[in-house]
Amino acid sequence: MKKYILLIVINIYIVSSLSAQTDSTQATVVPPSEENVPSKFTYSIASSFGLTFQNISKSDNETLTAQWLASLDARMNYDDSTFGLSGSLYLQYGQLHRESFFPEKTQDNLIVSITPSLMIFPSWNVRLFFETTGETQMKEGRVDNVESHFLDPLFLYQTAFIGQKFAHTSTDGTSSFNLTYGIGYAIQQTITDKFVLESNRSYVVGPNNPLSDVQSQVTLESGFSGIFDVSVRKQLSEKLSGNASIKTVLLGKEETYKDLTKVRASSLMLAGISFGIFSLDYTMRLLYDSNYSLRRQLEQSLVVGVRLTL
Repeated sequence: MKKYILLIVINIYIVSSLSAQTDSTQATVVPPSEENVPSKFTYSIASSFGLTFQNISKSDNETLTAQWLASLDARMNYDDSTFGLSGSLYLQYGQLHRESFFPEKTQDNLIVSITPSLMIFPSWNVRLFFETTGETQMKEGRVDNVESHFLDPLFLYQTAFIGQKFAHTSTDGTSSFNLTYGIGYAIQQTITDKFVLESNRSYVVGPNNPLSDVQSQVTLESGFSGIFDVSVRKQLSEKLSGNASIKTVLLGKEETYKDLTKVRASSLMLAGISFGIFSLDYTMRLLYDSNYSLRRQLEQSLVVGVRLTL
């Protein structure tokens, strides 16, 4: 009887040992976590605001001025092996306030862009892009002493170009890199209402000579296009982060081959470093368009202020 009891105990021990080994083997097999796979869709929204005051006091005069600048930079990107979609919204506006004077606009830019792409040569990483971009201002201003308003003028272009796109986001989401470049063909529309294009400013506008006699509301042009767009973001520590981006667009026209001034060139450069909610932001906006002015326009700003990022 004791032998039978001993055999039963030994069998129970062996079975429990095998079960424990089986459970241990199953526990070591861990499926790959989906959290470590970089997302195909990424986005970023960053807004900043800076404000400065200046008070100059003399024996017979005291001057108080205030200047502020606000900006919003929003980007989204989706990318897989065959299809990609990117979009951006950039908004910047600033004013200078002085006693006994109307507020003076210092910066005013509104740029919206969306670009789908399709892989055509996977082995070479070559894509076909279709970009649509609109550029205007939000408040009335002047270009070469000619009044301008919201959507007047509005510059709109659609371009199909062949190029490459590289997009990378770290698995922990602390850094990202995006690069798009290529060359192609563009259709450009300059939409105006009361804004007079540079080529028509010698024309005297009046009741008997309306602007519509010489200038249509939509000026259609076409030519080659060149696109270069790169952005970098890095989280340096828990509170310290940096970002930089630059987009340059070169658009030619039918007259460009004969006259190099008949071209549109624009560049937007953003760079900043943030610690918590405080930031130091640099902005450079360069624009030359022979329809607007024969002089290039350059705006630069360096602002210490508050920045919120999503």
